[in-house]
Amino acid sequence: MVSEAYTGKVFDIEKCRAKPRGVADLVDCLVPEQAGFCGCSLSFGYSYFYKHPRRNEFIGNTKKLRDDAK
Repeated sequence: MVSEAYTGKVFDIEKCRAKPRGVADLVDCLVPEQAGFCGCSLSFGYSYFYKHPRRNEFIGNTKKLRDDAK
């Protein structure tokens, strides 16, 4: 994990957005600006997998936000 003092960024869990990848129980992080210093993301190619214990809650929140925007 990168130090907050080094990046000048503060991790905000309220900004977490995720979606299921559709393979096994893999989840994609949709906020790459935070993924680089989140202790629960795993860089994979050009994306990040998300391992946070509350990832299913974030998937639900993301779906709700998308449905509300329609």
